[in-house]
This record gives sequence, C-alpha cells and structure tokens, in this order.
Amino acid sequence: MVTTRKFAVLILASILSIALAACGKKADTPTKTAEQEKAEKDAATKAVRDNPVYGDQFKALDKAKATAAAADEASKKTEETLKKLDEQK
Repeated sequence: MVTTRKFAVLILASILSIALAACGKKADTPTKTAEQEKAEKDAATKAVRDNPVYGDQFKALDKAKATAAAADEASKKTEETLKKLDEQK
C-alpha cells in the first residue's frame, strides 16, 4: 500500500509540475536585425558555393547570369545605336 501511495504522489507531482511549466511565461526570442539576417544569408550562400558537390554548379549559374546580363546590356546599346542611325537619315 505504501508503494502505491508513493507512486500516486509521484504521478500527481509530475502532473502539477507539467501544468505549472505550461502556465509559465514563455521567454521572448530575440528578434534579429536586418544586418544579422543578411550576414546569416551571406554565410549560408558562401557555404553552398564552397560545397565541393554543388559549388561548381552554382558558380556556373552565376557565370551564366552574368553573361546574360552582359548580352542584355549589349542588346540595349545596339538598339540605341540603331535608333540614332535611323534618326540621322
């Protein structure tokens, strides 16, 4: 009988401690500043680009984007030049 009583008290104490913990004030998580978020994103980006498996693919993608941007800029300059030539006629 004594062990059953101790067991019941132990269960009751466990339930009360869980209930009190659930009712307690939750700690506020600190908010990150824009600088911290940018630094974390940059670190994650650098980690991916330095990855030996995926890094080369991302570097090739960056190079392709740069080439496409340069081609777009050259296309705009060509259009402007053609417009100027048409205006001169």
